[in-house]
Amino acid sequence: MHLLKNKAVLSLLATFFVFLGCAVAVVSNEQVAPATVIAQTGFGKGIDEPVVVEQPARKKFAVIIGITYDNNELGEVSYASQDAFSMYELLTGKFGFPRENVILLRNGEANRRNILDALGKLVDSPDIDEESDVVVFYSGHGLRTAPDAGLNLPGAPEAYALVPFDFMNFDYKKGQGLIWDGELASYLEKIHAGRMWINIDSCFAGGFNRPGITGDNRIVTMSSRSNELSSEMPEAQRGVMMEYMVEQGVARGLTIEQAYAQAVPLATQKYGQNPLIADNYPGNMDLGISPRSPNN
Repeated sequence: MHLLKNKAVLSLLATFFVFLGCAVAVVSNEQVAPATVIAQTGFGKGIDEPVVVEQPARKKFAVIIGITYDNNELGEVSYASQDAFSMYELLTGKFGFPRENVILLRNGEANRRNILDALGKLVDSPDIDEESDVVVFYSGHGLRTAPDAGLNLPGAPEAYALVPFDFMNFDYKKGQGLIWDGELASYLEKIHAGRMWINIDSCFAGGFNRPGITGDNRIVTMSSRSNELSSEMPEAQRGVMMEYMVEQGVARGLTIEQAYAQAVPLATQKYGQNPLIADNYPGNMDLGISPRSPNN
């Protein structure tokens, strides 16, 4: 009797396990959705090791002006056009300024209308904001309202002017056809970039040290004082400050401030010009590095 019961139990158990095996087989043949993958950001790092968060690339814009003047009554400027092209190559190469965001005006292209139009594009650009870098570079003649500049402006207040390529088409001795410091300031003061470098390499450059040209979050470097001439270096075929500050400084990885500080004694001792800087940017300005970069 017990044996029969045991056989019956064993038979029942065998049937149950066969059924269970089929059920398992059925389940194992079904499509099973893979487990959701949890984001791994920071996993596997030490507790105190920071997680590097990639920052968006800064937007970069520039207007670069270089004018060479031959055989005119203001005297020759031989290397300004070349200085402008070197700056263009530096910004679009090493510093990653998109070529489509950089306006390069040299010689005949750098007439009064084109210069003002280029500055107007910076003013009107909807893409320039606190996440943007802007560079305005000028190399060429500079004038001031003084007899030694040959301007016939009796009683005019002290003022300083950039000299477009087509200035001889105007009665410039009466102040026409030039870009005066007040007009330049009226454009530049409307550009609200996170970082802005304005470089003026001309005679009497220090006269452009005025509100509107200077301002928050920007650095203005000027090649000479307001009553001084600026020189060129025939041996380097560049302007003095272009060589000492840009080629030997900024292009080699120095910040604008470091490059300026390095250039000043060289320009003063060797060429008798005294550069100026108006620095209203907090920290150091390195146009090759984002100020929000974790590596800065």
